[in-house]
This record gives sequence, C-alpha cells and structure tokens, in this order.
Amino acid sequence: MNIWLISIFEQTPIDKVFSTRFISIAEEAVKKGHRVTFFASTFKHNTKNQRFEKTTSVQINDQYELVFVKSSAYQKNISAKRLLSHYRYAKNILPEMNKRGKPDVILMAFPPVSLAYEVSKWAKDKSIPVVMDIIDPWPDLFKNALPSVLKPASDVLLYPLSYKLKKTLSNVTAVTAISEQYLAWAKTYFPQLANMHCYYPAVDLQATQEQIRIYKDKVNRNEKALTVIYAGSLASSYDIPGILDAAKILSSKYDNIYFKIAGAGPQQTLIEEYMSNHSNLAYLGRLSKHELMREYYLSDLGLTQHVKGATQSVTYKLFDLLASGLPVLNSLESEMNDIIVKNKVGLFNEPGNAAQLAENIERFYLDRELLQKLKNNALDVVARLGDTKMVYKNFVEMLERYATASENIVAEA
Repeated sequence: MNIWLISIFEQTPIDKVFSTRFISIAEEAVKKGHRVTFFASTFKHNTKNQRFEKTTSVQINDQYELVFVKSSAYQKNISAKRLLSHYRYAKNILPEMNKRGKPDVILMAFPPVSLAYEVSKWAKDKSIPVVMDIIDPWPDLFKNALPSVLKPASDVLLYPLSYKLKKTLSNVTAVTAISEQYLAWAKTYFPQLANMHCYYPAVDLQATQEQIRIYKDKVNRNEKALTVIYAGSLASSYDIPGILDAAKILSSKYDNIYFKIAGAGPQQTLIEEYMSNHSNLAYLGRLSKHELMREYYLSDLGLTQHVKGATQSVTYKLFDLLASGLPVLNSLESEMNDIIVKNKVGLFNEPGNAAQLAENIERFYLDRELLQKLKNNALDVVARLGDTKMVYKNFVEMLERYATASENIVAEA
C-alpha cells in the first residue's frame, strides 16, 4: 500500500526528535511493509527557521521518503503573513503531488485550513480516500485571538476559512482527532460526518522510560525537595504569569519547592523579571529532547497551564509528562481534565488561579505517599490510553481499512 502523510507543523525524522504523531504513524506503516511519502514544510514552525531554501526530497530508505515543500517564513503565530504562507504552501504542494501519481490513501493534519481544502479537493477529484486528523480547532482559535473590538464581526472576517473548512469536511472520507471533543467540534461545521475516530496524541512509553532510567544511574535527585516543571511555548495563551504567582506564594512558605521553566517565547521577559527577585525558579531556555528527559527525571510534577478560554483539548504534553512519571497540574477546562481526574494522575486549578495552583503543589509537598501513588498511576494510564505501540498500530490499521474499501468500490464499478 502507498500512504501519503501531509503535515507542515510536525517534527520530522531529520529534526532529531523522539517520535511524534506522524513520525510514529510513518514508522508503523513502514514496519508493516507499506510505502510512505511524508510531505512536510521547508519552514520549521516551532523555531521559525527554514530547513531548506527550496523544495527538497530526503530518502530515508526504499520505503520512506520525506518531501519538504517550499514554504515562506513568518514570525508571529497569529498573523496575516502566516495565513498567506499556508495559502502559498497549499498551491506549491499540488505539483509535487501530481509528480507522484496516486496513493492508496492520504492522511493530512489539520490545520491549516487552506492546505486541507486544496488536498481534499485534489484527492476527491481522483477518488482517493482522505483522512483528516484534527490537531487544533481552526478557525475558532483565531476568533478567540481577535481584539475585542473585532470579535462581533468575527464570523464575517473569518468566513473564508469557515467556508473552506466545511467544504473540506464534505470532501474527506474520515476524520480523526486527538480528542473526542474535537470530533464533536467538527460536527458543528458539518453535521453529516459519519466516519470519526479518536486517537490521543501518544508517546513511546518504553523509549521515555529508558531515557529516565539512564538519568537514574547518572544524576542524583534531591528527594527532600519538590520540583515543578513547565516545558513548552511561552506564547500568550499559556499562563506563565499564573505559574510565577504560584511560585511567589510558595517562596514565602517553603525553601525547598522549586520551579523550572523550559521553552521560548514572548513571556520570557516575565520569567527573567521574576528571577531577579526570587531564587526558587530556574529558566532553562529551549531544550533538546534528551536534555528535557533529564529535567523530567529531576522533577516531581508537570504543569499544563493555559489562560481562560484556551481552545486546546488534549495536548501532546499530557502523555509526555505522564510517561516520565510526572503527575499533571492542569488548568485546561477540557477533555484532558476529564482524563486527568478520572484516572487520578493530577489535579485541576481554575485558569489563572495562582492560589489554587499553589495549594495543589503544597498538597503534594506535604503528602509524598499521594505523590508516589499518582506517579504510579501516570505510567499505568499511558500504557492504557497513550502508548504509541497501541495507538498508532490502530491508526495504521484504520488507514488500511479505508484504502481497501476504496479499492473494492473501484473494482465493483
């Protein structure tokens, strides 16, 4: 079987990372003997740098090809320049697809809207089954980011994106998503959706635990202290001020509760200002995956703190933290919170409620038996719900079913 994967925001094998969603799907498909072409972008979204200056193909092996399609750069995540970059990419990818004939099935990540629209239209014209994998709820995310003065006109301003999303959903064969919540969201745009599947953003539990064990032999932990880590974007949709306020509250009560923040973004200055007056927080900057594994080993709790109204449902960070044995302190009012509470792998605080976050951290500091119990639960829930070996095996089998069904329809015709 010939499978095409299309995702412009994902990491790729040349980025030297542990497996991400599409990398894992590609590896599972290749292991089963399928041929995989992974269409990515020359522009690397998370670092805002170009991998290549022009469209470039990289052959991983006889079964696996990466195609980095030319994409223009942008610096701001929410900007007209970014939307223009996506539009141009969608036009640039079509000639590359035409060069390579017809696959048996296409899996494309959503967003961006313009890319999904062009690919789904191209595939429908050629009777190729397409599975659309929802990672973020665009264009709703943009509605929340509009200045308050423009929000009353959001439906009009974003109508072109909403129209393309509805058309895309009418074109595709099936929709997958990183949460049930996003599947329900898709049906609000196209109620006729029938083929829907939820696959949580999984992590390689075995590989993660192997990394943790390496650092157990190399690095000594301070077992008396309690260390809390945030690792991720420092963009405005993440509640860095709330984390800093919680750290400030606890600094006045305890001298061995420590905070670590890893990542990059515009809120870095807030962290640096806090550190100039407090000694219970360290800023680590952007870390490699291996460096991050070391910091996870040295930590006790992981943070997923978002501002009020954040649209994320189940984030990649959830199973990353749990697979490292870290209970999660979460402020997302979403399906992710349901997973955390139901499986007893963390605690919830209201978005922006630093006092409540501080209380939750203090609870673990004072009750180490509870902390250990939730650490054990964390590994168990990843094994059941978020391990790549289970999740992406099932994902590839789903792609095989749609490809086979399409072949049977063609044969009958």
